[in-house]
Amino acid sequence: MSAWLTVHTDEIPRELRALGCVLWRAETREGDKPTKVPYCVANPSRKASSTDPKTWATFDDAVEAYEALGGFDGIGVVLTQAAGITCVDLDRVIDSAGQLDPRAATLVERFDSWTEISPGGRGLHIFAYGTVPAAIKGDQIEIYSEARYIAITGHRWASTPNEPRERQSYLDNFVRLAHTGESSARRPWTGPCVPPPDDLAGELLAKLETWGIPAARVKRWSDGYLVELVACPWAGEHTTGPGGAAVMIHASGAFDFTCLHAHCAGRTWRDFRAAMESAR
Repeated sequence: MSAWLTVHTDEIPRELRALGCVLWRAETREGDKPTKVPYCVANPSRKASSTDPKTWATFDDAVEAYEALGGFDGIGVVLTQAAGITCVDLDRVIDSAGQLDPRAATLVERFDSWTEISPGGRGLHIFAYGTVPAAIKGDQIEIYSEARYIAITGHRWASTPNEPRERQSYLDNFVRLAHTGESSARRPWTGPCVPPPDDLAGELLAKLETWGIPAARVKRWSDGYLVELVACPWAGEHTTGPGGAAVMIHASGAFDFTCLHAHCAGRTWRDFRAAMESAR
């Protein structure tokens, strides 16, 4: 039995079908993990390129070749700036029991766009309208808008929309966070340490209650807990509604703040706390 998911061609949304397509086959080189190598549909012995449209084909032709030829593990779609579709590639976020990592679950929920299981069954692809100026690569996450082909499966993640949706503001936030992460390394703390609270979730809710902040819900997040806020303190600067903000508590007891709106990309827990205390 193949280690790769069979492509559910009928489930792939029309927005992705409109992209240039290639075939792909998993190949292992010198003991490395398998690499998904793209091939031309019109000439399956020739490798395809994510930057050369002459090596791409239509979705229908790719499906016909995939089903008829054999020897290939799947179909890939090529991302271009002109198409305006971005893929958020999440790696190793589905465990052996089929449960999704809480951080990945938060991304899937907030993007609220077409999401599928990746060919190996352990990752996810979130497709959304919008672009990033350059590829973003981090631990378990990569984001591409062009010069990249994505091996698609059509195995839609439960409860996600059946088409890509416009999410440029979310993608802009990732770009800002990527630049911030490159230029703002923090110094290690050498001061006194305070033991973390026994009840992390309770500590977080109590902190919000002192400021009279209503919470939408609390859930597990990374090594602690996350509370989604009904409204962001800077909602007046947003372009798409008051939501998108959340506060977190780490296992260490440290608090954190995030908001997916572009206006809040650089704001931290310190900014959030200052806004709350000034409003009292």
